Amino acid sequence: MPSFGEKVKGFLVKPVETFNAHKGESLGVAYQYYIVLLLIFSILYGIVAIALDMNFLTTTIQTLSQVPGMEWVSAFSFLGAFVVAFDVFVLYVMFVIGLFWIFISGLMIHCFALMLDAEKGYNQTIKAMMYSYTPYLLLGWIPYVNIIAAIWMLVLLVLGIRELQEISSGKAVMVVMIPIVLTLVGVILFGVVIAAFIGGIIGMMSLV
Repeated sequence: MPSFGEKVKGFLVKPVETFNAHKGESLGVAYQYYIVLLLIFSILYGIVAIALDMNFLTTTIQTLSQVPGMEWVSAFSFLGAFVVAFDVFVLYVMFVIGLFWIFISGLMIHCFALMLDAEKGYNQTIKAMMYSYTPYLLLGWIPYVNIIAAIWMLVLLVLGIRELQEISSGKAVMVVMIPIVLTLVGVILFGVVIAAFIGGIIGMMSLV
C-alpha cells in the first residue's frame, strides 16, 4: 500500500494513473486519506485566519486610538483573545461539517452521474470526490492560490468520475458542471427575488 505522501504526489502529478491504481481501494481507506487532508487544511487555514484577524484588529485599534477623542478604543485590545477563540470555534465547526458534507455533496454528484450512465456505484463517486480534494485541501488555505486549487480540484473530479465510473470525458464534465450551473442559476434567481423585494419596499415607502 502506498504511503500518504505517495498518494498525494500521485493525484497531483499523475492523476489518471493514480485513480486507476486506487479504483479497488475501499471507501474507508479513501475516507481516512480525506480526513488527514481535511485536518491539515483546517490547521493551516486556522493559522492564516487567526493571523489576518489579529492583524486587522490590532491595526484598527491603533488607527482609531490615534484619532483625537477616541483614545478609549485602545481598551478593546482585550478582544484579541475573543478573536482567537472565535476563529478556533469556527474552524472546529468547519472541520466537523467537512467530515459529513463530503457524503452529502457526493450523493448529489452521484445523482447526475446516474443520469449520465454511471453504473459503478455510489462508493466510486465518493472516492473520486475525496481524492479530487487533494490540491484544494493542501493549497486552499493560501489566499489567491485557493482559486487555482479550486479549479485544479474540479479538473481532478472530472478525471476521477471518468476513470472510476468508466464513462466518457464529456459525460464526466457534465456530471461536474451541471450542479455548478444549477447552483449559479439558483443564486442569480435568489438575487432577483431579493432585488424585487427591496424594490417593492422602496416603492411602498415612496407612496407614504
